[in-house]
Amino acid sequence: MRIYKNILLKKDRLKLLKFIKTVVKNLGPNFPGLQTDPNLHTHKEILFLLRTIKKHLKGYTIQKCWANFSEGNYMNWHAHPECDISMVYYLKNKSDIGTVFKKQGLGVNVKKCPENSLLIFNSKLVHSVPYHLKEDRYSIAFDLTKI
Repeated sequence: MRIYKNILLKKDRLKLLKFIKTVVKNLGPNFPGLQTDPNLHTHKEILFLLRTIKKHLKGYTIQKCWANFSEGNYMNWHAHPECDISMVYYLKNKSDIGTVFKKQGLGVNVKKCPENSLLIFNSKLVHSVPYHLKEDRYSIAFDLTKI
């Protein structure tokens, strides 16, 4: 599990945020908050993000990529067993609300993830997003498989 900070310049991050706000939508009761379809990586508007993180993509291909918006919502425990690694780019995240990982036994590992950071982890790890204060939180998730 690794975290990288200061991924985008402020003007690029705000430009991306403006775009993401136009494409998130309600996907129904099985999806918390608002999300995009899982093909976000095919949109030209996020090419500059993909170029910036390409060193972290070496040897992998993007299977799915989607944006999330929440206002205090949480995501249940889940994993992505069909992939090898997952990444989350924290686009807007005022309170550094990151991802919570289950440890063996009863423990959890809480990752603080500041705005404009990228978290990379094994997709098979069981994780969730905790319920949080009512504030806007935008992130972009990636599921990757080895080439």
